[in-house]
Amino acid sequence: MPHLTANGVRTFYRSIGEGPPLLLIAGNGMDHTTFDEQVPSFSRRFRCIVYDMRGIGQSDIPQDGYTTTEMAADALALLDGLGIAQAHVAGYSLGGAIGQEIAALAPDRVTTLSLYSSFDRPDAYLRLRYELLVKILLQATPEIWAMFTAFSAFGSEYINANEDAVHEEIGRRVARWSGMQAPSKLGLAGHYRAILEHDASGRLAQIRCPTWIAVGSQDPVTPVTYAERMHAAIAGSRLEVFPDRPHRILNFQADAFTERALAFLCEHR
Repeated sequence: MPHLTANGVRTFYRSIGEGPPLLLIAGNGMDHTTFDEQVPSFSRRFRCIVYDMRGIGQSDIPQDGYTTTEMAADALALLDGLGIAQAHVAGYSLGGAIGQEIAALAPDRVTTLSLYSSFDRPDAYLRLRYELLVKILLQATPEIWAMFTAFSAFGSEYINANEDAVHEEIGRRVARWSGMQAPSKLGLAGHYRAILEHDASGRLAQIRCPTWIAVGSQDPVTPVTYAERMHAAIAGSRLEVFPDRPHRILNFQADAFTERALAFLCEHR
């Protein structure tokens, strides 16, 4: 399996398809498979680069460096290692925060920016969620962690309308912690702390590339108010709200999202 050293971190990556490069950055605790529902469509028009961020999957799990600025440096070093001077950048949740840092740090490297269910800075509710998650991760059982992450990520309206699907998702999350491939608590806590420390709100006005911001209307983690705030700060950006969708717009009834995300990318291909 391909690895390269990016910013001092041995990093697992995959390259799928041909065409202009598209760097896809996962959310907290999620690995290179995060975009599996999008890559079959995206890779028909783009060279998709997916990877495991520091602290997760088959990449190194360093003791430190868990900030969105440092993780943006990881991503840029990965592009360097692959000989890619400029790429489309799309990030989900924490990945979107990292994408903001890339676009602010190295604007000449970013063709377009796509922010999926993301945030510019955590407000009080989001800070409390991740402060709780750090404690639950380190002190509670995998089942409690899985139940809390699902409960706080889907919200009451979505859970009431999709109870069976949410319980299936809880089961998948519990199972993920049960085998030899269980995530590192050190790495996942690092991702949580990166969210707590992220604040790009003062730099969003520096982003000049075409930007598409997508969010689900029933997202309690990064609600529409975050998307509206980023949309107001990034000149010329577009905002699209997907009705009745939760935080995981990538995976739950994702066809409409994938179609619209690809349409934006193809406009600037």
